[in-house]
Amino acid sequence: MNYGMDFQGGDTGGGGFSNSGNNYGGGSQGTPVKQRRNYDEQTLIPITISMALKARSDSSGGDDTLTLEDGRPLHSAKIVAAVRTVDVQSTNIMYTLEDGTGAIDVKQWLDDTDAEEIAVMKKQCAKEHIYVKVIGQIKEYDGNKQLVANSVHLLSSGNELTHHLLQVIYSAEKFKRADSIVAAPISSGMAFGNNNSMQPKIEEGNQDSSTKDRLLQFLRQHDNESETGVSIDLCIEQMKDIAEADIREAAENLSEEGQIYSTINESYFKVAV
Repeated sequence: MNYGMDFQGGDTGGGGFSNSGNNYGGGSQGTPVKQRRNYDEQTLIPITISMALKARSDSSGGDDTLTLEDGRPLHSAKIVAAVRTVDVQSTNIMYTLEDGTGAIDVKQWLDDTDAEEIAVMKKQCAKEHIYVKVIGQIKEYDGNKQLVANSVHLLSSGNELTHHLLQVIYSAEKFKRADSIVAAPISSGMAFGNNNSMQPKIEEGNQDSSTKDRLLQFLRQHDNESETGVSIDLCIEQMKDIAEADIREAAENLSEEGQIYSTINESYFKVAV
């Protein structure tokens, strides 16, 4: 299985990366509150194209949900791959993406009401032999898988491909070990020191979760106000009781977890699902 930067099957020019580069609130008053979706439906899963192609269809629930081989429901996915073919039409852009594990068709709808920055970004991605990050839903039509894209972004460096592959592995291992980690009792004989030495770490983790939750809630509240997303500077300005460094770290963690993604640059974010 080829995870190399130099994908086979296409011209290596035109924006490809080489090995040397490695070194989501409340609504307005009077607006009905939507029922919160199941946690699985809000989870963005980093995957390879091979994992998408091997996903099984399960129509027992009536919603044609796809399930990965390891049992995870696949509602929203993130894929990083090379663009092999592009077909720009009046209402959509059709891509063929390849990541060394397989190839898949991607459809991105065009909208005349897109902000200028978004329209420019879509045009920049509509080129062959460049690397892109795609967030969307895997659909199955007549036995063929297709990714319907919510967003398509250019990769800024080859490191993003390496980071994505590490995310794929981490996400799968975290799911595999979740039950055993939760079920495993903490033995009094384990050499972690006394209870007092562990307490600060627990408090630190809760504080980190609180910052992330508040930031995600703020981004959800303002997500639909602009096509370009919410500026991190606005988050810092409005959340004055939290240190700027903590907000930026929370944004980075949420981005790594796939819950938010950057838009026109690394300072503007939208909620992934």
